[in-house]
Amino acid sequence: MFPVLTKQLEKIPAEAWLIAVGILLYLASFFVVRFLGFIYAIPLLLVLPLVAWYLFQSVIKPTLILVPMLGAIYLGNIIKIIPDGVVPLTLFQILLLLGLVIYLFHYLVLEKKKIRTMGFELELLLILTLISFSIIYSPNRESALINFSRILFLILFAYLIINVIREKSHFLATFSLLTLITVVLGVLSFRNALLNPVIEVLNIRAGGTRIFGRGAITIEDPNVFASLFFLPIAFITSAFLSQIRLQWRFYSLITGLLLAAGLASTYSRSAWIATAVMLLMLVVYYRQYKLMFLLSAAVVVTILSIPELRSMTFNIINRLLDIFAGSEDDSSRIRVLLGIAAIRMFFDSWYMGVGFRGFPERFTDYFTTQESIGVVEPHNIIYEILAELGIAGFGLFLFLAFRIFRMASVNIRESRTDLDKIIATSLISSLTAYIVFFQFYGGALVSTNLWAIIGLIVAHSYYLNYYGKKPDQDYPASGSGTVGIGPLPK
Repeated sequence: MFPVLTKQLEKIPAEAWLIAVGILLYLASFFVVRFLGFIYAIPLLLVLPLVAWYLFQSVIKPTLILVPMLGAIYLGNIIKIIPDGVVPLTLFQILLLLGLVIYLFHYLVLEKKKIRTMGFELELLLILTLISFSIIYSPNRESALINFSRILFLILFAYLIINVIREKSHFLATFSLLTLITVVLGVLSFRNALLNPVIEVLNIRAGGTRIFGRGAITIEDPNVFASLFFLPIAFITSAFLSQIRLQWRFYSLITGLLLAAGLASTYSRSAWIATAVMLLMLVVYYRQYKLMFLLSAAVVVTILSIPELRSMTFNIINRLLDIFAGSEDDSSRIRVLLGIAAIRMFFDSWYMGVGFRGFPERFTDYFTTQESIGVVEPHNIIYEILAELGIAGFGLFLFLAFRIFRMASVNIRESRTDLDKIIATSLISSLTAYIVFFQFYGGALVSTNLWAIIGLIVAHSYYLNYYGKKPDQDYPASGSGTVGIGPLPK
């Protein structure tokens, strides 16, 4: 059936497809105008032809739908189709569903190739089986099912990345787009936090016990917003420390300073610590100790010479010093309570845990919500796994993490060019940053950014193992008729 259909489709000119899709979208736009009003007609009629052309090209080259999908992650909840739903429908979710459909059509009709796998499906299947089994005895089954469904969709997202990203240019285009978006968001966040005199006075009076005006442009939680900076900062820092042309290293330095300013405006201690670990990894790998020392000294001099930056730095230092003590702000104290509850929860049900998403329900068995000011979500991936999935789930989680980190480290060794090394070091250091970040914040298993990093690591491993041996040879372009490759060798 499909070979016959493919031959028939090949006879139809590309322009005819574009015209047909354009007509259908124009008809759809009239229905939208009828309900929303005539004022929306002009922008719709101007944008829809471009959208139609882009979607048509995405069917031929699925990478085109993946790049805006990754960019939509950074836009967060800025566009909510169903804002009051249990899980708000965002731009990323729309593009994810659209991307899966487009790739399925591309796979079945245009280019049926062997599906590439991660290489650690067994470990992933075992931990998913344990999670699904624990839902049976979980005290919070509804939340468990929702989060389990989100994990499955994010795994499909990672598979989509693995099967779509093929060329070195795909990685660079993705990293560059995310960096550009993050720079814009970071500048806006820094501007709102630093140039607002009311916010500055409130922060000075609070003395670090409370922070006003924390940056969160597209995402409500400043900590999650801060985590968006990990991959762009890793990418820019890797480029700056590498041996690429001097002018690109200079551009990387300027961009890195803008990203650092945006990250500082979030006042997220979890993200700061994660970023510090990430930068330390990159400095050790590239062995650029003197360069980083001189750059750090220049940043310190700049901070001391600008009063607004001195005030901001004072608040940052106060928050960092109180991260474990919990003597000045409630967030540190609550994290200690959550940790104690998790340890007691683990010893009470150490083998299989209390069930997936059971931590928030069982927390009240050990502390009251008044003591935690209503916070009952686990803020650490390790004790979240220990409490909810027990020692069995924790062992599987560690083994899965080991396999992913091992693949990321092998990517560095297999890199033959400076660009390959930049990609590999950016991915492993940003993955480390997310792991450190989720020692102070919850939601690791349903983190879209974390699964995107995993997908990019596996995709880069395919590229390096099969097409990265020759520095001047790139991955075959989509539609070249090459035979697909299977899973990575163990």
